[in-house]
Amino acid sequence: MGRLDGKVAIVTGGARGQGEAEVRLFVGEGAKVVVSDVLVDEGEAVAASLGDNAVFLRHDVSREDHWEAAINVATDSFGGLDVLVNNAGILHSATIAKHTLADYERVVAVNQVGVFLGTRAVIAPMTSRGGGSIVNISSGAGLRATKYNFAYAATKGPRE
Repeated sequence: MGRLDGKVAIVTGGARGQGEAEVRLFVGEGAKVVVSDVLVDEGEAVAASLGDNAVFLRHDVSREDHWEAAINVATDSFGGLDVLVNNAGILHSATIAKHTLADYERVVAVNQVGVFLGTRAVIAPMTSRGGGSIVNISSGAGLRATKYNFAYAATKGPRE
């Protein structure tokens, strides 16, 4: 019996790296998982490797309409939603002189706006099941910025 038996989760940025590890851990603990990512080939491969315990959704966390689709996939595929892991994040490395406003806004859109949209989107489906858990992944880089990654550092500081 796993610690997450009967739970349904969405893990954003679940196609590789830390997100993939979170997906595999959750499934290993008994959860059903929506693997959310913009990396289609990688995300489909992760979900396929986990059989009926995971489904992939191409999901841009910075787009409000994509969150509605994510909730629908969790509900239609697995019957509801109990956990959201806001893991998706992007990095743009450049000196400030070569960092455009569009570069900065894209990092903010994924790393911060995506967290806001996701958190807001899961309230109703989690409430209907009696509650749930939201895990927001931050980074030590938010505490100690480096000269080429200031946008990432500004968006990934620890949250309460």
